[in-house]
Amino acid sequence: MNPVFALAVALLLSLICEKAEAQVAREAFYSIPSETVSAPDFLMGKKGTPVSLGGQLRLAKSGSPKQPLVILLHSASGPITDGAPYEEWPRILNEIGIATFAVDSYAGRGLVNYPGDPNKISFLTRIIDAYRALEVAAKDPRIDSSRIAVMGFSQGAAAALYSSMARFQKMYGSPDLHFIGHISAYAICTTRFRDDENVTAPILMLHGTADDLTPMSPCREYAERLSKAGKSARIIEYSDAYHQFDAPMYRTAVKFEQAPNPLRRCRLEEGENGAILNVETKQPLSPSDSCYEKGFTGGYYQEAAANKSHEDVKAFLKQLFQLQ
Repeated sequence: MNPVFALAVALLLSLICEKAEAQVAREAFYSIPSETVSAPDFLMGKKGTPVSLGGQLRLAKSGSPKQPLVILLHSASGPITDGAPYEEWPRILNEIGIATFAVDSYAGRGLVNYPGDPNKISFLTRIIDAYRALEVAAKDPRIDSSRIAVMGFSQGAAAALYSSMARFQKMYGSPDLHFIGHISAYAICTTRFRDDENVTAPILMLHGTADDLTPMSPCREYAERLSKAGKSARIIEYSDAYHQFDAPMYRTAVKFEQAPNPLRRCRLEEGENGAILNVETKQPLSPSDSCYEKGFTGGYYQEAAANKSHEDVKAFLKQLFQLQ
């Protein structure tokens, strides 16, 4: 064979192989059977209305044949992609050999975003979404079912955080599958639940000190209570960082001056029969309560805090998943 022609054939075959390798499925979309339940019914362990959700699996290009996985739960804004943190995090985690499974808790329920659909979904319902996503992802032969963690943002962070509770796992989880780690980014920690110190896996909380939507202090207090109870819980604080500090889409601070904000000062607790009560009044929270305020910063990207959070999460997961 002519040497020049042989070289051309070799190059062509190389390109074909590279293209074929690139087309090997590094992504997969799965249906997630879940349910929608009100907050009181959730707390009483009742069944909800069946719903089918969607999840996007993204595999790392390199790493072990059976990859560790992080399930991602979006914020109340919904599964926005361009510049949202749940678009950044798959890239960050895939780079170190960790697969991700991003759950869409809204489309299957006919929701667009939480501000536009208030009171239609509780973050407690999304704990069920997390457990069901765990069951689905664990069946993929490319995933190591013994190394799956969950991470959430804002409303999704509360679901990721409290899915660690043994009580909730017993009510809605699988006895054979458990998350081995829970990561929350700017979570809602204003409610104290019964037995919320009985958690079953290490917890990492990320929070900005300037967050005026979901304030950091209740999360810090929860982390302290967990630590005193002998649990593995750590909160990392990012100085002067606001809500959604890791979301590049918010290069300019998004202000809502007149929007209701019961999360900043109100403290809540679980009462009887699944009731959520204002700690001060011992009654369900009302806009007339003295703690009920207005105004917050919905999102404000800070590159330094975002980059630091990437490194903090990678360090946590490398230890958790025993990665080199």
